[in-house]
Amino acid sequence: MRTSPRGRPIDLSRYVNASTDEIGAAFHPLYRGAIERLPAGAQTLRGLPFLLAERDAARRWLLVREPIRIELPSADAVSHVVIAHFCDAWRAADGTRPAGLPVGWVVGTGQPLGRYVLERRDGAEQAHDVRRRFEVNEGIVGWGQGAFAALSHRADEPLDWRGPHPAQGFGRYAGAGHAGPLTTLPGTWFADQTGVVDSVPSPDDDALYWLFAMEVEGGPVELEAIRLEPPAAVEPGGGLVVAAITLYAGSASPLRYEPRRTVRVSAGVDPAVSVDLGVVIRRRRASVPVDEGSWSGGDVAGWGESAGPPDAGTGSAVVDVDVAMAPDALLEVSGSTFDARRLAESGSAASENGRVTIESLPPPSERLAVAIRDAATGERLAARIRFVSADGRYLPPLGHRDEVNPGLGEDAGGDLLLGASTYAYVDGDLAVDLPPGPVFVEVVRGFEYRPHRGVVDRGGSPGELTVALERVLDTSAAGWVTADSHVHLLSPSTALLQAAAEGVNVVHLLATQWGDHFFGVTDLRTGTLADREGRHMVCVGTENRQNMLGHLALVGARRPVLPMASGGPPEGRIGGSVDELMADWADRCHESGGMAIAAHFPLPYSEVAADIVRDRIDAVEVQCFAPGLDNPTILEWYRYLNCGYRLPIVGGTDRMSAEVPVGAVRTYARLADGDALSFDTWAAAVRAGRTFATSGPIVELAVDGHEPGDVLELPSSGGRLPVRVRVRAAQPVITGVELVVNGAVVASVRPPAAAAEVLLEETVAVGSSSWIAARSLSDRVIQSAFATSMAAHTSPVYVEVTDRPLFAAADADAILTIIDGTRTWIETLATIRDGAERERQIAHLREAQRLLLARREDRLATSARHPRHARKGTQP
Repeated sequence: MRTSPRGRPIDLSRYVNASTDEIGAAFHPLYRGAIERLPAGAQTLRGLPFLLAERDAARRWLLVREPIRIELPSADAVSHVVIAHFCDAWRAADGTRPAGLPVGWVVGTGQPLGRYVLERRDGAEQAHDVRRRFEVNEGIVGWGQGAFAALSHRADEPLDWRGPHPAQGFGRYAGAGHAGPLTTLPGTWFADQTGVVDSVPSPDDDALYWLFAMEVEGGPVELEAIRLEPPAAVEPGGGLVVAAITLYAGSASPLRYEPRRTVRVSAGVDPAVSVDLGVVIRRRRASVPVDEGSWSGGDVAGWGESAGPPDAGTGSAVVDVDVAMAPDALLEVSGSTFDARRLAESGSAASENGRVTIESLPPPSERLAVAIRDAATGERLAARIRFVSADGRYLPPLGHRDEVNPGLGEDAGGDLLLGASTYAYVDGDLAVDLPPGPVFVEVVRGFEYRPHRGVVDRGGSPGELTVALERVLDTSAAGWVTADSHVHLLSPSTALLQAAAEGVNVVHLLATQWGDHFFGVTDLRTGTLADREGRHMVCVGTENRQNMLGHLALVGARRPVLPMASGGPPEGRIGGSVDELMADWADRCHESGGMAIAAHFPLPYSEVAADIVRDRIDAVEVQCFAPGLDNPTILEWYRYLNCGYRLPIVGGTDRMSAEVPVGAVRTYARLADGDALSFDTWAAAVRAGRTFATSGPIVELAVDGHEPGDVLELPSSGGRLPVRVRVRAAQPVITGVELVVNGAVVASVRPPAAAAEVLLEETVAVGSSSWIAARSLSDRVIQSAFATSMAAHTSPVYVEVTDRPLFAAADADAILTIIDGTRTWIETLATIRDGAERERQIAHLREAQRLLLARREDRLATSARHPRHARKGTQP
């Protein structure tokens, strides 16, 4: 910490009158060891210089038990006399404290303990009474027991949520009735999320100096002396100790800081920033100023701007620094010094050589009430919102963080970080503090509302703003509902808010195990949580996981499927045995009325192959899309479709951090006519294959009037089928639409520029059994931790041609290889409790192999008996 040049410490060595042992004998016994540990020698406390006695000095303390006159050196005028002192713990007249009143609870508030008198060189005097918990405080205090007119010598210290996080230390658990201010709880990274060190109370009963700045009336003036006077009678526990005195010359109290502000510093790479009378709270890479033209003219909004990983400004030439300073503070930047008062007045400054510049950014000081409404109906809408100042700073609504922690499972509230863009989830009404001047606002609500981007420039107008969001797509009238099949680490109520804000009807909130850690298990009894209108609901289920065999999202089961992990880490505990197959979990889930979804298919890719063959899997989940739709999910899914397995696709985010928005990849499922939204009606739609998975576009596929999930039957001669694909989006994100038959693209449309609507119409010649699906491509990206192209893919329409079965031998061989590898692992490396259990698991895999081989034999034999007609344009 820098030391203020405005402070002049006084040497009290000729006045000290008590040793540590004497203070220990006179004060409460708990003080003996505590005061020994107090800072000694020359120290800077809260930016001010003090001369404390050396630790080994024979006499270290000035105990005010008789009047003491301290002569002050002739020097410049003084505005404040700053005294470092503390007092004994209160005791009753008989010298005791009640058993239920331990040291640390400050009582006797306002008790006079002495008087400080300033003698001016002009002959005038100024006196100030010193009272318990006002000008001075007890040396050992508990939480919530701060002084009213003094500060402890331990200044607030900022903590960085990025770490490093120390190993968890021991806490202290106080006795009955003492817990409030005296308990100290152990912690690791959680404390860092608060952004401040909480050092009171101390688990070791450390003592504190209390700094009292006595203002000189009419100052600055020259002082002759300061007198320390005890009360007429010193009561038990009334001891007052002065440790150091410093004279200060300034325009305001050095202990009272102005509100926190942000300064933008440019001083070459990684400028060093420090302050004397204040604290440097945080530094980070400077925000990029907003270009109003780009803000209002961009074609895609709401899904994040590309950015590297967050840092603390290291290596940046320009940094934003949050500081809290006294009016007379000096801010030093890479060797150049700036006066806080002048900076506040002018707003900016530069060093003499021009290499360092500093700008004081306007603080958010004007409150704005915001209402988000549906443009057509006036209905209040939950949404995702962000405000950005002209200089690029994110301005959070009240109750939200301005710097979101993207760590796995560490920030589970109502905030979101997408690349360089930070958002807050709100229920439709909020308040936010804004700086003067233009502020940019963005409001997002899922894929069917057009994101709103605007500029707020109040200019004396009332502090209210209504944002009307326009719904440009409405699939609900046709019975479509949306779902995120895979969400973690939110409370059900927070998940419900985020679902509403993102336009997701169903969120599957999954409890799971991670080694020795379980999360979400206590929410399992919640079952289903819905809003009052029944439009959004959270269904609590489990993700059951084995690192080799696979992961299952088990949704809608009436009873939890436990245990949630099998085998060793990272899912299970080290040394754990493989007691459960995915098939076992799927069976129990089905028995309990639920669905088994292959989570983030196909990874891990092992037993899931056998379970699809053995009809244990209800759907496969896509977690993200590649721009070319050639990522493993799509390619491996096609293998099973090409072998005749009717397997719908669903979308789920696997949301585990504040960098993943609920519903960034979601399922659209069309309910049966007349069905109201419930888990059962949603599950029925998925099982029927009436789905598409999307990160933005709405895809409508009709094959000869049939929708995804339907089965068309054609004679052995095949036929020609008209196909219509219509893709729409709330923003121009569509860069291509493709029609896929048996994994091959047979028709496509590429608009000249990214579009909000594209139509593809084609007639497909079908000569043998096939599956037909549509997909939408995009080079636009949702900038989440699991970044995804804003693409989409439908489940197939199935075409059955008599005596012309669909079967791709090469794909079947690839599936068989995965099943064989799974069996090899079970046989050779898996930790399994006994031979009988190992054989049971192997038998499951052998049966899958047998079934797939039998399917191959049957379908290839049928094809051999009925050779396909060789017709130009016929699809296999």
